[in-house]
Amino acid sequence: MVDKKLRKTIGERAKSRRKELGLTMDYVAERMDVNKSTIQRYESGTIDNSKKLVIEGLAAALHVTPEWLRGETDELSSDKTDGTFIKIEDSMKKILGSYPLNVSSDENDFSEKILLLFLKEYELFNDSFTNAVNETSKDNSKLASMVGFESEEEYNNMIFLREITHTINTLNDISDILRLYSKDPERAKDRVNNLLSYLL
Repeated sequence: MVDKKLRKTIGERAKSRRKELGLTMDYVAERMDVNKSTIQRYESGTIDNSKKLVIEGLAAALHVTPEWLRGETDELSSDKTDGTFIKIEDSMKKILGSYPLNVSSDENDFSEKILLLFLKEYELFNDSFTNAVNETSKDNSKLASMVGFESEEEYNNMIFLREITHTINTLNDISDILRLYSKDPERAKDRVNNLLSYLL
């Protein structure tokens, strides 16, 4: 007979950790390839949650150790505290695991280059976004007045948009390339290569 106290400990710890990370039951269920009601029952301890596969699945989804879930240690042994970042990591693993796609090598190459474009532009966006936030958090009222803006807010909006315009333009370029691909794949591939040569 499964120890009810152990099931309760596992369930309470799993629920507490899931909530700490801001993850939904649906998200954990998807990661474990079960349905939401199963996660509900694991967390309430109404079904056996102490099986090796279940414990390992919960531990992986919640970025903890099986020992912590079982209450054998209070040491969390995880520096993961941001549920959004965990979702980003999981999404990146899923994307990378999807390659090669079930298409021709040319089409797979095109898809990989589109992904690379997004990632390279995202690197640039992070730098620009950081600069924009730092610049617009300063007291810019005197500077705004000197250069002829009606308000500091108007000046800050201009600074912010100036910093991230390249990201907006690149995303528009990628959208255009994707629309072009169905009509003229070769031209779309050329445009991807040109954009990449600019970003790399």
